[in-house]
Amino acid sequence: MELFGRIRLAFILISAVLVLNGIFLAMIWVPPHETMGDVQRIFYFHVASAWIAYVAFIVTFATSIVYMKTKDLKWDNWAVASAEIGVVFTTLAILTGPMWARAIWGEFWRWEDLKLLMTLVLWLVFIAYLALRANVQSRRSKATLAAVFSVIGMLCIPLSFAANRIWIQSHPTVIASDQGEIVTAGMVPALIVAVFAMTFLYIALLLLRVGAAKLQDRADELKLKVGD
Repeated sequence: MELFGRIRLAFILISAVLVLNGIFLAMIWVPPHETMGDVQRIFYFHVASAWIAYVAFIVTFATSIVYMKTKDLKWDNWAVASAEIGVVFTTLAILTGPMWARAIWGEFWRWEDLKLLMTLVLWLVFIAYLALRANVQSRRSKATLAAVFSVIGMLCIPLSFAANRIWIQSHPTVIASDQGEIVTAGMVPALIVAVFAMTFLYIALLLLRVGAAKLQDRADELKLKVGD
């Protein structure tokens, strides 16, 4: 097995162990929250998914910039792979957030909350990013247009992350919060494991997707040779 394959397998195995441990800690080991009860168990999956959404789109932006400088399509493979995974994790964050909100706020969504709105915009931008790629035929044109489009998504990330730290928002601030004790001492181990689990799962999925893209590129090259 080549080095890339061994690294990929290692991340798959580690992520599987961490995800199982994360589920156990969040659903069984951690006691119910003092004020929010069992609904707070959604918190671990929501925070970890939102974290990976930011990471995935930052990777898309960074690899897109590298592609623009080098014109090496392998970096475009990394960019689109990360964007696809980012859309999945952002979807998870958007779905789990309203579950918690309905129980705590009595409603699924608050449109006046800038953090929620910018996260939704981020999700829509990268849905459009993938749609753009699907409707452009030229491989080079697809990569270039998508790279430019990723800049828009990158601008949404700091607005989404910092909104509830700069302005008064409904969405609670997990770190450095003045809104009361959102994260108690007993929740910290489960939260750390959840974040690491999602991070390793993201890397494993990214390596799998990039590996598939490499195979597709080789297949396309063989088609061109046969055609010639």
